[in-house]
Amino acid sequence: MTAPITEKRLLDAIAVVSEVIILHGVKYAPLLDRLEQELEAVRCYNDPIGRARRHLARHAERASAMRAN
Repeated sequence: MTAPITEKRLLDAIAVVSEVIILHGVKYAPLLDRLEQELEAVRCYNDPIGRARRHLARHAERASAMRAN
């Protein structure tokens, strides 16, 4: 069974991959990109209030744009 993906595990993996990139070159940069994306996804998922605020802000922007037309 695999352990759940947590912010701490991702940050640890980012540290390891960062060392690999420094030692072995940019060919490993896509791994860092992917881990950073996953970290952002975990952080967003753990912040439902922030996500809800962003949805409401987008909704308000669309509504005001429709009224302006």
